[in-house]
Amino acid sequence: MSSATNALADRQENYDKYIGMTGEPKLAPMPLERDTLRRFTQAIMDPDPAYYDDEHAAQSRYGGVVAPPLYPAHAYRTPAGAADPLRAVQDDPDSDGTAGNDGVTFGLPSIDMPYKRLLNGGNELVFHRNLKLGERCVVTPRYADVRLKQSKSGMMLLVVVETSYCTESGEPLLVNRQTLIWR
Repeated sequence: MSSATNALADRQENYDKYIGMTGEPKLAPMPLERDTLRRFTQAIMDPDPAYYDDEHAAQSRYGGVVAPPLYPAHAYRTPAGAADPLRAVQDDPDSDGTAGNDGVTFGLPSIDMPYKRLLNGGNELVFHRNLKLGERCVVTPRYADVRLKQSKSGMMLLVVVETSYCTESGEPLLVNRQTLIWR
């Protein structure tokens, strides 16, 4: 092995300890309510009657009114009175724009690294079922992979966060594998 390969392997050891770490399950602040669902479907401009029409939804494969498949990822909103995450960019030009928003890692420990800029490297989604009115979702995050890579412009850290969403009773809703690229 070359000395550059050995140095990369040594640095990778600093990140191996994060692989497999799982955060505590986090319950959504409130169950899915009809008005929240109405506002969400208006925002995404999806007029599917399964999201609002009781009669139509009762006859559908869902058996009742449901949320769109990606809704669980948005059930954890920034609380009222919290700092605007985009304000951090004004205060610090090197900020990644998240301002500590926990909407990706959901309480996983921060990875000790020198990198400051964050880029979304993409998402892989697996849908199991839709959240129904009155149900609350539970999110459980896990570091699926943490890899140091050499790119043309320097080192970068690729972090794969696997986030599982289920109902309070444990029925799976959605799994999101998001790749984060730190530079």
